Amino acid sequence: MFGFLSSKERVKKNTEKHLEQYSRPSVDFFTLIALSTSIVTVGLVLNNAAIIIGAMVVAPLITPLFGFSLNLILTNWKGVGRSLLSILTGTALAVFMAIFFAFIIIVVQEGRLGSTAEIISRTKPDLLYFIVAILSGAAGSFAYARKNLSEKIVGIAISAAIIPPLGVMGLSIAIKNWGALESSTILYLLNLIGICFGSIIMFLILGYGKEEELEIKK
Repeated sequence: MFGFLSSKERVKKNTEKHLEQYSRPSVDFFTLIALSTSIVTVGLVLNNAAIIIGAMVVAPLITPLFGFSLNLILTNWKGVGRSLLSILTGTALAVFMAIFFAFIIIVVQEGRLGSTAEIISRTKPDLLYFIVAILSGAAGSFAYARKNLSEKIVGIAISAAIIPPLGVMGLSIAIKNWGALESSTILYLLNLIGICFGSIIMFLILGYGKEEELEIKK
């Protein structure tokens, strides 16, 4: 029994260490953000779902969200701040890259940048998107806490669909479509809140944070 408990604690510590490592702002993180947003922006304009899915596979933004949730449970405020910094700077870079590529596309297409079905679908925030985000957050945190399920993170990143709304935000700014900007921003925020909410619930179910509660009671 004690062996099982020590093994379980090692898994929890490894999860915390992994999320701490990949929630930090870094050159690798920003490079992948820039590349994934550039890819998704082109995919949105081309109305190509396969390209958009490929961009979501590359995007690393979901990891800082899990890091934020876990650090919040552990009351590790330094970790919360670090994860939040990654989320905010990653978001800003993503929108900037989307704007940049939007202008490139406008030049290449000689001033034409119309709406596609993939763009329009990201300007219609709905409660169902929020539910999917909660489920994605729960699934992602569960996979991170289970070493044998770590390869499932790619599929979860796709289901979370964080990057496409950022691409639409950048495109909307480039063509000054403020209505689309507002709608895509709301969708992005719904995704962020839903993922964090779902991952917090799952981390609590898995027992994270209980040690801190025991220490306070002592």
